[in-house]
Amino acid sequence: MWSAYLLALLVVTVLFGPPTQRIYQALWIVAGIAAFAPDRPWREHVRILVDWVPLIAALVVYDHTRGIANTLGMPLRVHEPVAVERALFGGTLPTVWLQEELDGDAGRPWWTVLTGLVYTSHFLVPWLIAAIFYVLSRERWSKYMRRILLLSYLGLVTYVLLPAAPPWYAARAGVIQAEIHRSTGFGFRLHSVDIGADWLAAHSNPVAAIPSLHAGFALLVAIALWPSAVHWWWRIPLAAFPVAMGFTLVYGGEHYVIDVLLGWVYVGLAIGLATAWERRRAPAGPAPAPTVAAPGGDRGG
Repeated sequence: MWSAYLLALLVVTVLFGPPTQRIYQALWIVAGIAAFAPDRPWREHVRILVDWVPLIAALVVYDHTRGIANTLGMPLRVHEPVAVERALFGGTLPTVWLQEELDGDAGRPWWTVLTGLVYTSHFLVPWLIAAIFYVLSRERWSKYMRRILLLSYLGLVTYVLLPAAPPWYAARAGVIQAEIHRSTGFGFRLHSVDIGADWLAAHSNPVAAIPSLHAGFALLVAIALWPSAVHWWWRIPLAAFPVAMGFTLVYGGEHYVIDVLLGWVYVGLAIGLATAWERRRAPAGPAPAPTVAAPGGDRGG
């Protein structure tokens, strides 16, 4: 059953691209968990739906409300992030500098296939980790998903109250006097579909730059997997993943450095809130046993 599932997923991915639309992706996740142990009692299969459906629904609501700032009349911050970035880097914009230094004559270096993979991992890796955690430990899955939801909705509140534009938008609006290529989709091709470019078009949000949840999710994944890295060399790719995502976002024109740093700050906030809630919900420990005085302990000699 498990091998048939993997084969079907491979065929669909090669022909049509990886599942990225939320509901479609959720169906593959739930089916994969069920296929991992098909002989479990039917009540446990129902339990999978009971566990996952509310969380997927919450994420679908998040997906459909990310751009709500466009309809609320909140001013879009285009100049302010540019000004802050210039102040931090002595008048230089890291995105512009990286593209000028690394692209060379507006070319597409061979290694942009790697940045394409790193960028698009945002749409797959966090949910793959969630499925693995669910199979291994429902408690660990619950803690992980609690942080995922908190991080998502903390970002959503910020997008609504403080909509901010990414570098590529600022360049098109003339605020940045340089051409910025959205190079996160370069080179990543499966079959006839340019997956990176398709995802850029499908998931772009010109008001959701601050904070960078791409950066935040990458760090959250690394933190969630860190206890499982029992050997030090396993922790090297975990530590490199959020750094690689941050570089990809800045180089690709999707986010400023401040967006990436704030995304990491929001991870700390989400973990802190989740941990505080879990401690309050934890059952109190057993009451200490009463102290019994030894016979004759208070008598004089």
